[in-house]
Amino acid sequence: MTTTILETLNWLDSDPSTARHLSAAGKLDKITDETLVPVKIAVLRNFTLEPTFAPCLKVKSYAAGLKPEIFLSGFDSAPQEVFMDGSDLYQFQPDIVAFAMRLHTLAPALVGSFASLSPEECDTQVESVLNRVVSFVRAVRERSSAVILVNNFELSAIPSYGVLDAQSSYGQHVVIRRLNALLREQIETIGSAYIVDVDHLISRIGYDSAIDNRYWHIGRAPYTLALQRRLAAEYVKFAAALKGKNKKCLVLDCDNTLWGGVIGEDGMDGIKLGATHPGSAFLEFHAAIIDLYHRGVLLALNSKNNEADAMEVFEKHPSSLLKTHHFVAKRVNWSDKASNLREIAQELNIGLDSLVFVDDNPFECEFVREALPQVKVIQLPADPTRFAAELYDKANFDTLALNDEDRRRSTMYQAEAQRHELKQSVGSMEEYLRSLEINLTIAPVSAFSIPRIAQLTQKTNQFNVTTRRYSEEQVTAMANSEDWLVCYAQLKDRFDDAGIIAAAFVHAEGDMAVIDTLLMSCRVIGRGVEQALLSSLAHAGLKRGCTRLLGQYIPTPKNGLVTELFPSNGFEPDPERGDGWWKLDLRGPLAESPNWLIVTDELNIEGSMSEVEE
Repeated sequence: MTTTILETLNWLDSDPSTARHLSAAGKLDKITDETLVPVKIAVLRNFTLEPTFAPCLKVKSYAAGLKPEIFLSGFDSAPQEVFMDGSDLYQFQPDIVAFAMRLHTLAPALVGSFASLSPEECDTQVESVLNRVVSFVRAVRERSSAVILVNNFELSAIPSYGVLDAQSSYGQHVVIRRLNALLREQIETIGSAYIVDVDHLISRIGYDSAIDNRYWHIGRAPYTLALQRRLAAEYVKFAAALKGKNKKCLVLDCDNTLWGGVIGEDGMDGIKLGATHPGSAFLEFHAAIIDLYHRGVLLALNSKNNEADAMEVFEKHPSSLLKTHHFVAKRVNWSDKASNLREIAQELNIGLDSLVFVDDNPFECEFVREALPQVKVIQLPADPTRFAAELYDKANFDTLALNDEDRRRSTMYQAEAQRHELKQSVGSMEEYLRSLEINLTIAPVSAFSIPRIAQLTQKTNQFNVTTRRYSEEQVTAMANSEDWLVCYAQLKDRFDDAGIIAAAFVHAEGDMAVIDTLLMSCRVIGRGVEQALLSSLAHAGLKRGCTRLLGQYIPTPKNGLVTELFPSNGFEPDPERGDGWWKLDLRGPLAESPNWLIVTDELNIEGSMSEVEE
């Protein structure tokens, strides 16, 4: 992210008015930054969102490292857009389609005259809304591979039955909550479709701060700027996850961040960390951080301290929820924090733009912003009771799926530290690799592996030859096509089961097998996985009758790691296809997997190249 983008965002944050959102969006659109990832977001709505929602979406997108293009449908035009194949929506070719609907237009009786409805009529209204919205979503799913977002419905400001509303199974709020629950159940069955919890967003800021009833009646424009900003941020969390711009590692200061006070001066008994105020606020922050840990976010320390003093808190303080084992990297020293962050990124083999640095000190935060503009910096407020909410709102660790590999990520990095120790004790690299007892399974895509494969395409930036991003729906479609082979590699060794760590997408073009995507987690670089996977793809292509295996390298600011992948594995330039294309003649001798790997190759290309196995 360029300094100009940061300056514009800071200028907006100092006065987040309507006028500044419009101006900031215009300024940001004019900036050229090759690190920004393009994203197309379409919003179908039945109420007015002009003039500020598109600028809000743009601002939040740029802040997340995205280059947005926005399609805002006409008022209440969803039916025309979703059911017509040649509509403006489908010509736009969106990456994300969001449905922003209010009950006030879909089912006015559920909002304005609820007390007149019988229980049977309530059920009929709920079913009608559900069928209508789900039909919109399914229509998009049939015609587009875009990720689909569906807003749920806010509760009414004043329940129709007053205090009795909460006492009845057919109270207004109960019925709307039931509708939201049924909507979630239906959307869950549709591939790459997700609920956006607008009711929760409204509860965060309060109904009176979120909804302006006067503007609803004047121009059907109920959402205040405060709610539009939060809704835009929520949409962009999905977009960032889809485009691989979400964050991976939370780097934390210690003093006045993880506890109140300075451990080197106040000692274990003097710091604020415990069940009563103000220590309880820091304990709440610990709990929020541990939630992220269990979602697969890596935790690291970056603190100016004597290491022994700081680590004693995690090891011995009776109230500390965070323990030493939660952290995969530690820089507790007197070095500058920017240098420490560089070392942490290098140690974990992730980009600087995957880091979120959290500190209470304005000087340290500004120093890191200036030195490392790629790093997301969160300066904590003075009030520690706001720490957890600040982290939730600004960190951007969201993903489109959560799997076993995510939950075990920190354990995997700790296993990597054990491998490093082993590496130092053996005589040669091959001896080290043999001693790992690496078992590699290469298999065609299956129903259970699709979420992880899609997630890898969305998150992998460095070892990725084309950096094409795919949703679960798109992976499923390719897997079920006769012209495609979608496969994955799963690895385990004497220290850990790393799970699914690589994937490849190959499609047939006559007598050629063309690699569309080949990617691998950086955690397993240097173990020969890429050679084994390319060998497997070559043999699979040969069995299908192909004479050549083609691969393309599309350079990005991050994937220089794979510049030599194809030539170093026997591929030659393919001038017919142009720059970046490589070819391997399958009629000659084919390379085998490295002999230190124990490979189980389950690829089966009889009949179609690939199909999802249930």
